Amino acid sequence: MEFYDASSAAPTKSIDRVLGELSAHGATATLLARLDEVDDLVDRILEEEGAEALDPEIVQSLDLITAAHDAPEHFRRVHDRVERGFTTWEAFWQRPHDEYRGFEIIQAAIVRTTSEAGDTLARIDTKERRD
Repeated sequence: MEFYDASSAAPTKSIDRVLGELSAHGATATLLARLDEVDDLVDRILEEEGAEALDPEIVQSLDLITAAHDAPEHFRRVHDRVERGFTTWEAFWQRPHDEYRGFEIIQAAIVRTTSEAGDTLARIDTKERRD
C-alpha cells in the first residue's frame, strides 16, 4: 500500500493538463498506427502495379515529351536519367513523386496518349462516314 507523503512538492502541472497530454499522446499513437496502415496499403498497390507492364503507348509518350527540344528542364532531366539507366519509365511511373514535378510529367503523358487515341477514333469515325 502506498502512502501520500505530505512533504512532497506540489504537482507542477494541473490534472487537466496532464490528462490532455495523455489524450494527445493517445491520439498521436492512433494516427501513427493509421499512417502505417496507409503506407502498407500503398506499398501493396505499388507492388501489384509493378507486376503489370507499363502500356507501350505511355512509355512512348513519356519518352517523346521528355526528350522534346522545347521540354522543360525537369522533363529533360528525367529523360536523361532513364537514358543513362539510373531509372526506368516503369519505376518513374510507380513513384513520380520521387522526381521534381513528376506528376506534371505523368499528366502530360496521359494527355498526349489520350489525345492521340481521340484523334485516331475521330479519323476512324470520319473514314466510316465517307464509306
